[in-house]
Amino acid sequence: MKKLVFVSLSLLLLLVLIPGCVTFQTVPPVAGTPPVIMEFSNNPSTINAGGSQTLMWNVAGANSVSIDNGIGQVAIAGTRVVMPASSTVYTISATNSSGTVTRSATATVNSTPLPMPFAVTSVVATSSPTNFTGVCPKTFTFYATITVNGPGTVTYRWERDDGRYSDTQGIVFNAAGSRTTTMQWDLSGSSTGWHRIHVITPYDAASNPVYYTLTCDGSLVTGIIIGVDQYPYTGPCPKTIHFWGIITANGPGAVDYRWERNDGTTSPGTVTFAAAGSQTVTNLSTRGAGIGWQRLRVLTPNEAVSSQIDFQITCDNVTQ
Repeated sequence: MKKLVFVSLSLLLLLVLIPGCVTFQTVPPVAGTPPVIMEFSNNPSTINAGGSQTLMWNVAGANSVSIDNGIGQVAIAGTRVVMPASSTVYTISATNSSGTVTRSATATVNSTPLPMPFAVTSVVATSSPTNFTGVCPKTFTFYATITVNGPGTVTYRWERDDGRYSDTQGIVFNAAGSRTTTMQWDLSGSSTGWHRIHVITPYDAASNPVYYTLTCDGSLVTGIIIGVDQYPYTGPCPKTIHFWGIITANGPGAVDYRWERNDGTTSPGTVTFAAAGSQTVTNLSTRGAGIGWQRLRVLTPNEAVSSQIDFQITCDNVTQ
């Protein structure tokens, strides 16, 4: 009989010593023994204002477990996500018939968030014009607005669809905000493509591509209107007649023109346009009695001619 008991105890000891052979259950409190707080921690222990951390605990031998700072009764083991507004000491209390034991964990909250690394938060490109039809060469202006989250230096370059790019340039920001950089490109022939800005530092980034279309048709002057003052005229002679013309262009450039009259007389001139619009040119002709016509002819960059305007002079006291 004693031999049988010895064998049974040996088998039981062997099962205890071999890992994984048995599963331990929570042991009820033993009379006269206080609870044991095996773990109470917070992770991470330091956070920025507005951040969160996780409390973790594991208690043995307790009838009740609670955590202060508004958490209250909890299970003997578990986790809880908390978001303290300021540095806080959390205390866990474990109680049984033999008494209460406590343990604390400190959560440190930085009132001032850690500074964010310098970064470009946005880069947007546009152009003016986007599409143009008219006399070439034509200047296109490309814009890029770069926005950052604080002080620092941004380096960048302009790139286009044919693989070419500008020299690397830089913009210094003294604070968070936006700044705009420009790039001009003179095009002498019809073309289409895109430009963009490529940020190199503080990290690699690119803007949206800005597409453009240029159609060169050589026509700068799009309209001519002429007129004459005091028509018909009767009075003292000789008389100076005032002719005027309005030339309209679709872009910048120089326009060569001449006034032409029925008797073969001509009078040349030049007018320069800084941008699309209209300009007035004049011609004075002093003469005696008679009738005739005058017109305005554009010679360059594209030929155009106005209609003829008639004039008539009647002298009532001719000066010899």
